Amino acid sequence: MRSRFYAGVAFAALIMPAAAFAQSTGTLEAEGEGEDVVVTGSRGPTTISGVQIPDSPKARAVITQELIERRAPGQTILDTINLIPGVSFTNSDAYGSSGGQIRIRGFDGNRIALTFDGIPLNDSGNYAIYSNQQLDPELIEQVNVNFGSADVDSPTAAASGGTINYRSLMPTDNLGAMVVYSHGTNDMNRVLGMLNTGVFTSFGTKAWLSASSQRYNQFRGPGEIYKQQYNGKIYQPIGSNGDFVSLAAHYNQNRANFYSNPTYANIRTRLGTQAGGTDLPNTAAPTTGSAANPFTLDLNKGQYDYVFGDTSSTYLYDATCDQQSNPGGPGSQTDRNTCNNVYSTAFNPSNTGNVRLNSRFGITDKLLFTLDGAYSFTRANGGGSSLLAETDNNATSASGAYAQQYQQVLGRLGAGIAPGVDLNKDGDLADFVRVYSPSNTRTQRFTAIAGLRYQLDENNLVRIAYTWDRARHRQTGEAQLLSNNGMPLTPFSALDGKGESPVLDAAGNVFNKRDRLSYAILHQISGEYRGQFFGDALKIALGVRAPFFRRNLTNNCYTIGGQSSDAYCTSQTAAQVAALDLANTSITLGAPYKNRIKTYNAVLPNVGATYNLTSAISAFASYSKGISVPRTDNLYGFDDVTISPVAALKPEKTDSYDLGLRYTSGMIQAQIAAWKIDYKNRIISTTTILEGGGTISTDRNVGSVKSKGIDASLGIRPDRHVSLYSFASYTKAELQNDATNTLTGAVIVPTAGKFVVETPKWQYGGRAQFDLQPVSVGIQAKHTGSRWVTDINDLKAAGYTLVDLDARLDLGFAGLDRTFFQLNVSNLLKERYFSNLSTASNAFPYQVGTATPVSAGAPRLTFGAPRTFIGSIHFEF
Repeated sequence: MRSRFYAGVAFAALIMPAAAFAQSTGTLEAEGEGEDVVVTGSRGPTTISGVQIPDSPKARAVITQELIERRAPGQTILDTINLIPGVSFTNSDAYGSSGGQIRIRGFDGNRIALTFDGIPLNDSGNYAIYSNQQLDPELIEQVNVNFGSADVDSPTAAASGGTINYRSLMPTDNLGAMVVYSHGTNDMNRVLGMLNTGVFTSFGTKAWLSASSQRYNQFRGPGEIYKQQYNGKIYQPIGSNGDFVSLAAHYNQNRANFYSNPTYANIRTRLGTQAGGTDLPNTAAPTTGSAANPFTLDLNKGQYDYVFGDTSSTYLYDATCDQQSNPGGPGSQTDRNTCNNVYSTAFNPSNTGNVRLNSRFGITDKLLFTLDGAYSFTRANGGGSSLLAETDNNATSASGAYAQQYQQVLGRLGAGIAPGVDLNKDGDLADFVRVYSPSNTRTQRFTAIAGLRYQLDENNLVRIAYTWDRARHRQTGEAQLLSNNGMPLTPFSALDGKGESPVLDAAGNVFNKRDRLSYAILHQISGEYRGQFFGDALKIALGVRAPFFRRNLTNNCYTIGGQSSDAYCTSQTAAQVAALDLANTSITLGAPYKNRIKTYNAVLPNVGATYNLTSAISAFASYSKGISVPRTDNLYGFDDVTISPVAALKPEKTDSYDLGLRYTSGMIQAQIAAWKIDYKNRIISTTTILEGGGTISTDRNVGSVKSKGIDASLGIRPDRHVSLYSFASYTKAELQNDATNTLTGAVIVPTAGKFVVETPKWQYGGRAQFDLQPVSVGIQAKHTGSRWVTDINDLKAAGYTLVDLDARLDLGFAGLDRTFFQLNVSNLLKERYFSNLSTASNAFPYQVGTATPVSAGAPRLTFGAPRTFIGSIHFEF
């Protein structure tokens, strides 16, 4: 039962290298959670109020359900691990269903592997982590973080920054149910129901089912976030030696409008003059800066509120729009200045789900077989609109911000058989018509992890594993006509040409901005030895994994040189495309292709040791080699025939070292750990956001990154009524080389010696929890240091401190011993801050190798969520 909590949580364990539950059944068993095997040692795993700290050679952090449930109901699990030193997570809002960004020791989410009951959750195309699509927190048994390393059987192409693994709850033996209802600021309403069947067969079968729904308004501007989720798990024990088969299912549906947030240029313009005509000091947001003289954006309360309160459409989505092209009639009708900044097309729909198998079979007393498998699927897009010129003449005459967007559709509407298409049906071809043009992604993924573990004796074991992962990644960009008021007619546009009102070219084919099919395939073999010596004082783990990655790429459209997001999709003949006048467009096209193959292989050793100096003090050390192969999406910027980079993108590789001491007793838990990561072939992307939501993105290796840091924590629980925890982390992560143009080799971004973006150098905070039954109160604070917004380090976002409160009234005194009221307050002190950062190469003009200055970039900063109240009633029976 998880509804009563005693004395809070011993938070010092959060950064301890803990074995606890690992990501796969095979690793779980090897680390001793399936039965009392060698790696748990004679002391066994230490558990205090739901936090586990057993000895482990690898640097890990573990948090269990007892802490997870204290956070705001429905909150993403990635927000909960934000108390772990070295982890920096920023939420788009206070409820977790709008997404966010995560960094671990300077590595972004695309370089961190996320798994759920052992299966991979990173996008198979760009390796992104979508924090708003995770399992309801009430259903998570525990979450653990591997810093800078992956388990030997980990099914991931992107773990150079480590792994985050969480596991779902085990069904209970007894019949029971849980209902949680929450209401909060911005009209947030959430309900979750869960039924535990208890054991319902003579074979010991047990299961649970759950469903949840959440809806709320954005805290700034128009828009709504809606999320619904359905989960289930059935568990079948086999015999009495711990063997089992578990089958679980998950489905999540999100319908979320994006928040509209300012670029640095927007902030600078807004702060130029306040209401009443008073000029602000130049220090508020200067127009000039440089890497040698960087600027820190640190707005005071009045400045922040003035920027936040701007109700113009500069960086606040319009609530309504009226397409000027719809009335029709003779002459030119244009949507150029309408519906380009409306909330309805700034939309992020997603349907995701999976079916997961976990199993364990004891073949003999010493030989154990484990098998995990999964099928997962995704359907999602990021919204967006485009402005189409009905004729080529209009497209070629466009200039300024619209020029490149028009030129990339040159000739496509006419399909080589007509001058254009009358999109709005007004009898002429003189119009500019806005359309819904999201980038749709559909993924079907199969994963299997099979392992054999052999117990040589009570002190030694070996295991081998085979991992297979295959993702079919279909990406299209069908366009759809908008309704008269600028609303999309269906969330996924004219997907596969089957949606309502598709945009058709003159040949009758659906207008498409990309059309490609990828297969991301992994075959991996791995092995590991674990042993303990000197009366359990020394524990050693030696492992190696050898992944073989294969990417099968098919592009049914023409590749646009250096751009991996979109392509030139057309019904024109090859001869007609070859005859296009592209001299003034800066566009290079490569012909469509099928079954282009890219392969990447590596041998990745890891070693770790733990030594118990005394019964309370232990030391640990580990080394591991990691890899992140080029993102599948990156590979579509070139075709290796017409368009080839100077140097092909190489896999990112890391060498990660950890060394630390920890002290564990019934009252005090403390740890200090030093780490170092050498990072080769780092890939950075420069993304230009086009009007209407499109992007142009160029990816390139920028050489090595040197990272190092220290993590420390101290936790004290003087008695069962009080627990105190504090932590601090220091991170230094610097690029060692300049970024070069992948097509010419010329230096384009002087990144050598620059600090990695979005990464705070300092983080520190703590938590205090008091249990005075029937009331318990927890308060926690975290300071996130300043973060660079640009690759050349000419703009920095100031640091901030967030304070959260949770309070609970247990109704056991009224005979409802499994029911409680809970109040959560996030951002208790109303901190004004910027959370997510959309980075750029630069914020101010600069020069590199030429007298012509590089124009200012457009980094975007997300407003942090204001103070938010959430009240909940939790019933369990």
